[in-house]
Amino acid sequence: QVIIFDIDTLRADRLGCYGAERPTSPHIDRLAAESVLFEWAFAQGPNTPPSQTSILTGLYPSHHGRVFALDVLADEVVTLAEVMRDGGFVTAAFVDGGNMAAASGLNQGFEMYRSTPGGGFEVIGPRVMRWLSRHVNDDFLLLVHTYDVHSPYDPPEPHRSMFVEDRQPTTPDFEPTTDILTDVMIRARRGEQDILSSQDIDYALARYDGGVHYVEQWMGTFLEKMRRLGIYDNSTIILLSDHGEEFQEHGSVLHEKLYSTVTRVPLIIRSPMALAGSRVSDVVETIDLMPTLLELVGATIPEQAQGRSAVPLLRGGSLEPKSAFSESRFFGRQRAVTGPTERMIFSQDSGRLELYQYRMDIQEQEDL
Repeated sequence: QVIIFDIDTLRADRLGCYGAERPTSPHIDRLAAESVLFEWAFAQGPNTPPSQTSILTGLYPSHHGRVFALDVLADEVVTLAEVMRDGGFVTAAFVDGGNMAAASGLNQGFEMYRSTPGGGFEVIGPRVMRWLSRHVNDDFLLLVHTYDVHSPYDPPEPHRSMFVEDRQPTTPDFEPTTDILTDVMIRARRGEQDILSSQDIDYALARYDGGVHYVEQWMGTFLEKMRRLGIYDNSTIILLSDHGEEFQEHGSVLHEKLYSTVTRVPLIIRSPMALAGSRVSDVVETIDLMPTLLELVGATIPEQAQGRSAVPLLRGGSLEPKSAFSESRFFGRQRAVTGPTERMIFSQDSGRLELYQYRMDIQEQEDL
């Protein structure tokens, strides 16, 4: 049994197990303590269509071809769900619509693909728990996806106000809605800098962290349900994201650049076949998830897959060092490569090169 919790827009360093100072994620932190935590996992794109497709296909965006919202995954591309379905697994997905809707082609291989646009875990959560109860004796792949952390950073109370305290924006009537933040992003593209005040940013980040806490409470509910059903100990449980979020660390907001604030994502894998309570400092990519899971369940990894299995790392072993690659059609058509100690970001339009020692300079503020 394999369960993937795919928390859209979840930035790694906003979780306690990745160094967050606020108590945003106690249930996730406990899961991480029983799992293998990958400290340096990088997404292949800065936004949902390319990155989510890379996760489910093991391919870089320039190879799977789904880059923009209206792009549709080609039938000939083999997905994780197709391989597991053909191997006898029951395959199901509960997703939050938008760029994850069935029309994207990401439903390939899922026998049930339930898309609930804008429903979030309030709608998806009960459905997932009922599905688990019905399939407790099956071998299955279950994908659970939500946009609850995504802008407009508006979770239900008490999460919405949990970290706001007396932080108030300086811009009159400022709310971190998607429309307002998109306008900031467009202005940043034109070269305007620090459009939002530090107080505005602090307020938006506090609201974002409230969304993280809301999702993590649901994670506690899901994990407890699995314990009650008796499937927790023997299941492979993954928590990851497709991308993070910028809060003006590089002059903009939302997610279109390839800095670590956006492309470094959480990747936590709990499995009876993994070394519990370990942390891996090797660089990995989200395209590595598909071959890793297929090796764990004894399935054949498709020849087209560009990721590699991280099973040796799950078991306390080692792999040859690798670089992680990310690519974007946005913000100057960026490319990024992450090596063992440094990250290089290249803008094809301007020819600008940037180099960061990302392990020490996590938010990449000092361009070498």
